[in-house]
Amino acid sequence: MSSAFATSTANNLEVVLVVIYYRRIRHFQTVGHSSDGRWNPVTELRRKSDTHAPHSTEARLAQNRHISYSEALKSIYDRREAFSNANPFSARVIGQGTAFTYRQGILCVLDANTIRISNVHASSGSHEIEISSLITSIAESSSRSSSSPTTSYPAISLLYYSDGILAVHCECKGRLNHGRVFAISTALGIHQSKRVIREIHLESSYKLFVRHTPDYLYYGTFTATGSHGHREWEIRGVSLSSKHPLPACLIPLQLEKFFGTDMGSTVAFHIHNGYFHAVSNQTSFDVEELDWTSFYHCIRFPLALPVKQELKSNARVYRRQHAEGPIHDSWTDLSIQIDEVTDNPVIVESRREWQNGSSHQLRTFYMTPFNPIPDSSSGTTTPSGVRTAPALPMDDPLSELVDSSNCPNYAPKKLRETWEFHAEFQPDGENDRSFILARTKFRAYNLSCSSFLDLVEDEKCCTNSTTGPCLRIRIGSRRVAPQDWTPINLSSGPSSLSSSSTKAKLANALSVVENSTVYRHSKIKMWPPPASKCACSKRLHGIINPELPCSTDGRNKIVAGIVDERSLVYMVRTAKAYGKAEEEAPGLIIVVNFSRNVLSTAAGRSGIEGHEKVDSSIMDIDEADDVEKEKSWQWSTACQKGQCR
Repeated sequence: MSSAFATSTANNLEVVLVVIYYRRIRHFQTVGHSSDGRWNPVTELRRKSDTHAPHSTEARLAQNRHISYSEALKSIYDRREAFSNANPFSARVIGQGTAFTYRQGILCVLDANTIRISNVHASSGSHEIEISSLITSIAESSSRSSSSPTTSYPAISLLYYSDGILAVHCECKGRLNHGRVFAISTALGIHQSKRVIREIHLESSYKLFVRHTPDYLYYGTFTATGSHGHREWEIRGVSLSSKHPLPACLIPLQLEKFFGTDMGSTVAFHIHNGYFHAVSNQTSFDVEELDWTSFYHCIRFPLALPVKQELKSNARVYRRQHAEGPIHDSWTDLSIQIDEVTDNPVIVESRREWQNGSSHQLRTFYMTPFNPIPDSSSGTTTPSGVRTAPALPMDDPLSELVDSSNCPNYAPKKLRETWEFHAEFQPDGENDRSFILARTKFRAYNLSCSSFLDLVEDEKCCTNSTTGPCLRIRIGSRRVAPQDWTPINLSSGPSSLSSSSTKAKLANALSVVENSTVYRHSKIKMWPPPASKCACSKRLHGIINPELPCSTDGRNKIVAGIVDERSLVYMVRTAKAYGKAEEEAPGLIIVVNFSRNVLSTAAGRSGIEGHEKVDSSIMDIDEADDVEKEKSWQWSTACQKGQCR
């Protein structure tokens, strides 16, 4: 090892190890050396941060000098390693509520008529917003038109949080066209009378959703009617800032021939870099008897000018061939995520398929660049300039059966790059356990660290459990393999394999572009360990599987969750009794953190937007009483050494 490394401080050595990870090299004697033999850690850290995750939250904080590049790179490394290896840094029970939303590290919990706001990355407490006084307009309007006090109080739901603003939907029971959306500031120290930024009257709340920035709020409903006679999505926008007004006399923007109705399954919506993005994985309302290819439909328009002339639409973003096999629709998940390297939106879809006629299902996660601009090569152009779909396959006898009653979709088969798909099970993963849909309570994919996460009920974890199957986190990940790593030998093809399930698992791997990047997949990991392993594990099981109120009758658990690149937040509640008309039971909300507290440190220094300060009303874990300790867990080196208590 060179003298420069021998004389480095312990801190610099730690930085070197982080840099090594991002370079993905085995021989690192020359890492960080300049041409004259001297090592410049600051320059190397900045370059690595700007190369591997320039658009991550940590990199932007470092670029704005809220944290150092060393802190940024270590934070990125820590959270990616913790997430991909199912090794969280902390877990805690936040409290009780009837609904929640989580984004940008801010958790908003609805409990009766109160909303609690907290930063899950900080060790501080929360502040509360009393909601009933903010929605007096709808409550008074409802009471004037209804003599029954039991039906006049509005139902409240949390729609979306972003940049210090929470969108809340209020609607009176039994009056579907009497709803309103309130944009509420969640900042600390604002007088109650100034919290409502905007109040929006709704004509309908059917399949209502909201996305917003500090300047614009857009909401959509599935209420428009298309030329085909079916319902379609229509999007309306309002300004939240006098500095960013919208043009006058705007009409709703109808997403024509944008099929799909189920949020997170067939459609997804997202705002990024001043644009509204929408994606659908459906090509029609009806099932086509003669069809070959499935496409994504991507739509984008600027937030500052939501008019039809500015809308970009591409209904032929390649998705799959129907010949690849049937899809188990109950497992399909669809989202738009942002690439931390390019800052571009990416379509992330999870599909469980019977691939190539196999009798075994295989779940695969697919990544496709979001592209709202039609590709000139995806169709033909008539003399009048109208684009049409490409010709049907010439070698398929079914093509001759197509007539005017059919509306088939076709594109030639496209080989996939290896980065475009991530199979749940790998050819050498025969011993990895799978879970049925009823036992898989929550599913997600983390694009930033190439990992999938499931929250499952594991009946094999604690055999003596009196509370039923244990909730556990299940994570599988992959990373680019080193140059000298040899994957499983595929040269002999699937016919040489004795297991039919292995043949199905290899189906994707055999249909890729030549010389694609090789990935090394980790073994699927489960967390927490069985409660009998150590004191920490026992406490973790009490946190991850909290004892619910009203759960003595043996009902199933309902789990709702949200995950981002650094935290999993979920709520567990008891399911309603079958055949009984009862209110939704309150649930307990749990936060599992895969990152250290560098973000809260930065927020404390400068008040970072989206990471607002909150009251320090809750004591540190070490100073809390025994009851609080049972609701919180913090990773320490003692956990690794088996010395935890």
